[in-house]
Amino acid sequence: MRKFIGLTALALLGACSNVDWAALESQMQFANLEAEAARTVDESYRDLPFDSGVVYVVANEHGDLHTYSLTPCGGTGICGANGRVGHVERTVEYFIVRGAYRGRTFFLSPGGDGYLTWRGENRDLAWN
Repeated sequence: MRKFIGLTALALLGACSNVDWAALESQMQFANLEAEAARTVDESYRDLPFDSGVVYVVANEHGDLHTYSLTPCGGTGICGANGRVGHVERTVEYFIVRGAYRGRTFFLSPGGDGYLTWRGENRDLAWN
């Protein structure tokens, strides 16, 4: 009985809302179209990580420049110079590399920049 009352109340609240569902759907479609266009531009005109193999990364950590190499090693595997094997995931904006270096996650954006998450902080990086 409680479920029925809760569902009835939820349905009544939904009926009273002034949400313009058509406008919301249109905005979502535009956002998807915009993201797809950005990805197409990235793939056509910008350097993408791992297109030519190894990616070398330079990042500022605690006042010092540190360098990293990220080497594709089968499928979504990415190997760090230290022998650890991580993996890469592609999102709309970034190639995200996790596990290749302990405690570090690399967010590589098309064109040669991005950021590194280390010890809860985001640090700018450049890659080539």
